[in-house]
Amino acid sequence: MNKVSRREFGYLLFGAGAVTAGYSLIGSLPSTSAIQKVLTPTPSSSLGPFYRSGSPRREKLLERAQSGTPLLVSGRVIDTAGKPLTSAVLEVFHADSSGNYDMSGFHCRGEIPIADNGEYQYETVMPAGYGGRAQHIHYRISAPGRRGLITQLFFETDPKFEGNPNRNYVKDSLIEHRDLIKPVTSTTRNGVSYRAVRFEICLA
Repeated sequence: MNKVSRREFGYLLFGAGAVTAGYSLIGSLPSTSAIQKVLTPTPSSSLGPFYRSGSPRREKLLERAQSGTPLLVSGRVIDTAGKPLTSAVLEVFHADSSGNYDMSGFHCRGEIPIADNGEYQYETVMPAGYGGRAQHIHYRISAPGRRGLITQLFFETDPKFEGNPNRNYVKDSLIEHRDLIKPVTSTTRNGVSYRAVRFEICLA
């Protein structure tokens, strides 16, 4: 057996320590499952001139018989970590199927309840476009400790987009974010056929 000098023995001990330290550092790194994904906040949009405070808290925005296509909107209100914001205040309002806003009452207006898991939903009619505007629903959301949000929901089926919202969303000069235009599907509830849209709200 070859003899190891004192200097060589020291080098061996140093190398072993470095390897041990390396394993210790690697072991201290967080796993990929522990790294939380940060969600992108919902883009903002203009509130417009037709907002009225004091909307009743409800999930059905129609106060009287209304012509038009029934619409069911649902989603969640969350923060950028995906945590439900159950204490948020969510207000929506929009024009009716003729393109008119109710400025004397609360037709097509409401404060929407938010469930414990952050989910919300409401029943209304598909709004009409007016004055060069695409069909849209106004949102006003606030929550303790979060940045308030004013935004709008748009629909991929809007005739104004001529079947190509990716290219034609600029036909409404107030639409600055393609992400606010959502797919429209169909569903049935209690024998009634609805258009259905999913709109997630993420607050910074």
